[in-house]
Amino acid sequence: MVEAAPLIPNRYVHGWQWITIILTLAVNMGTYAVACWVDPGFVDAANVGRACELFRPDGLLYLPDAVCRTCHLRKPARSKHCSACGRCVQMMDHHCMWLNSCIGLNNARWFLGFLVSFSAVCIYGSYIFATVLLELRHTRGLVLAMVRDEETGRLVPLSFKTSILYLLDENVLLAVLFVLLLILTPAIVIFSAYQLRIVSLGYTSNEETKWLNVADDIKDEVLFVVERDDGKTEYAVIEKEDQPADHRRKQLVADLAQVENRYHRGAWSNLRFLMAPPVANRPPKKTHHTN
Repeated sequence: MVEAAPLIPNRYVHGWQWITIILTLAVNMGTYAVACWVDPGFVDAANVGRACELFRPDGLLYLPDAVCRTCHLRKPARSKHCSACGRCVQMMDHHCMWLNSCIGLNNARWFLGFLVSFSAVCIYGSYIFATVLLELRHTRGLVLAMVRDEETGRLVPLSFKTSILYLLDENVLLAVLFVLLLILTPAIVIFSAYQLRIVSLGYTSNEETKWLNVADDIKDEVLFVVERDDGKTEYAVIEKEDQPADHRRKQLVADLAQVENRYHRGAWSNLRFLMAPPVANRPPKKTHHTN
């Protein structure tokens, strides 16, 4: 990299690109640091009541009056107990080994910012890396270089592919960076797109598993909308062998499209909620009354 840095600027990029490089890296490292540092939304005795008010149980993915068997606290809808952290996390997405932290209600925006900025770093870095290799071809005289063909013995122009492989073979650090960009760029971009997709659809990666289970129940023809004694309806899984003995008024759910995702507000509203979530662990503001 010591060899590559002086090649920016070059005939393909201007000197001001250093500003973009530094800003992109700063945003990426900053969002990563905040995502690691911020409380992801741990549930404790002090905030469990407010946490339960953020999301109402839908009776399908989350049941009312649920209690965490480990924390022995009320389990807010959309929360999950993390075995790594040893606590329940509000709107938990997953436990990220790279951050050594859960991704939940309070730090999901920073995690998403980290992913998007990391994608930008990889894509932009690939572009800058390509210009460095192209510039090295010029400075090393490889653009007009001639080599002798082993079969004919004639001098022929050095191919583009051979010149690039020669540069990577000559500089191990450039070769390592090339391999990292080749692996990381598509992986990070695809994962970022996945996270943006599930945000737009109004669920987390933890809830995606739950929805897959619901889809399996529908496929197996065991998910029903059942009428309760008070006239209200609820979802119930009734196994096929138990269905003949179940005389409640019920309707088979035939398609996943019939099931409403209560937590889906629309793609734009989902993103706005993620970027500015309510903070359940912040005590409510006190109001002063005057007589």
